[in-house]
Amino acid sequence: MARYFNDISEPPATISLDYVPQPRQAALHACPANEILFGGAAGPGKSHALRFEGLLSCLRVPGLQAYFFRRTLPELERNHILPSLSQFPPALCRYVASRRAFEFRNGSRMTFCSCHREADVFAYQGVEIHLLLIDELTHFTEFQYDYLRGRLRCALDVPPPYRHKIPGIVCASNPGGPGHAFVKARFVDFSPPAVPKRAPDAEGGMVRCFIPAKLADNPILLSRDPHYAKRLEALPEPYRSAYRDGDWDIFLGQAFAFSRRHHVVPPRPIPSDAPLFMTFDWGYGAPFSVGWWWVDADGRLLRFAEWYGWNGQPNQGLRLTDSRIAAGIVEKEQRLGIAGRAMTRLAGPDCFAKKPDYRGGGQGPSTAETFAAAGLYLVPGDPSRTAKIRQFHERLRPRSHSLPMLVVYDVCEQFIRTIPALSTDRHNVEDIDTHAEDHIYDEACHVCMARPLASPLTEKTKPAAARIIDSLTADGTCADPFPAPPDV
Repeated sequence: MARYFNDISEPPATISLDYVPQPRQAALHACPANEILFGGAAGPGKSHALRFEGLLSCLRVPGLQAYFFRRTLPELERNHILPSLSQFPPALCRYVASRRAFEFRNGSRMTFCSCHREADVFAYQGVEIHLLLIDELTHFTEFQYDYLRGRLRCALDVPPPYRHKIPGIVCASNPGGPGHAFVKARFVDFSPPAVPKRAPDAEGGMVRCFIPAKLADNPILLSRDPHYAKRLEALPEPYRSAYRDGDWDIFLGQAFAFSRRHHVVPPRPIPSDAPLFMTFDWGYGAPFSVGWWWVDADGRLLRFAEWYGWNGQPNQGLRLTDSRIAAGIVEKEQRLGIAGRAMTRLAGPDCFAKKPDYRGGGQGPSTAETFAAAGLYLVPGDPSRTAKIRQFHERLRPRSHSLPMLVVYDVCEQFIRTIPALSTDRHNVEDIDTHAEDHIYDEACHVCMARPLASPLTEKTKPAAARIIDSLTADGTCADPFPAPPDV
């Protein structure tokens, strides 16, 4: 039941809404935060709750301007506009197709919007948004989210019970998509589940909260479609973990099957005779990355330390000169207790190219020459993009009875942050999206290429000799490993 004023001249009326929130949905509506992410897994009623959060807010706050976003128009119409036409009571509002908006008798409005291209957000430059609703937030880029949040402002005289919520943002999402990394960082990793916490001023300063929800939180759906859970269980990975469990360490489109459970280990002493590697990816405006590795008796790579040159904002570098980076590496190796040990130092081709000397004209020393002056001698790494992604995959591949062939110490926070967030290139599945924060990936691949692993042979990739050996029968005879095709 919802009590509202149709307009100033009318007495209060009581209207029955066809919506009884389930416990997790009720937690969303009662949450004191004003920047909320709801969901994670498939099936907890995210979209339904998001629509009714907008509806209830429009009823409670006369004149409210709510904007409801989904990335594409077909998704918006199919998943939200059509359901709203049957769910929103016509006594309270009417749908204006030309504006794609529900207009309420108390002056409030809920407008449905799409942003298929990143630049589409500029269409809302002059808009005053009181309540921002975004479905499938991970389908939006970080820039789109920040820009739309910048349109959030409110000069309304909001009733006291709702002033902590307006202006506000409520989002829903599954893991995966181009915005997965920033959504995970800002909501999932920001504070414990369902615990509101104020965000830094640089990120808007709003009170932020992540409310996780799974299919088990939607008994209505489970009772009406009891086999839905089995269909989720039958999905292949990573779809199963993303949709069934709402696992934010695994997402759709993820380039690498990296997880804390398989690939992150506690620090352990470095054997005195273990081969050591340092890998380096140059950066100035973008982050640079330094990684330190040792190799165990099985050929496994263990990343035991790192230095990521960022300013705390994704993909923004410290703008340090080569000489300062070299001095920092020397200092860190002394602190790690590995100064003076034999070490192979690998870097990309750009580190061996001469750089412009802007003060004196001509060309200045390369990064490799500057590092050599500090006693750090770089060796060119293999930059082959197709080969290195295969080696990285093979290193991360889970083993049935042992650790993967690449693991990282739990102190390597930036590797753990950035590698799971990388997605494949939409136009080339054999490469990653180079617009992502891929500096640690490029750096780490140098050691993978220096210590290549042989991929498991399949029937298609086995050489002829191996196929002949496999074709030997128990009595020593040999079947034809290359049988002729059957007659057609």
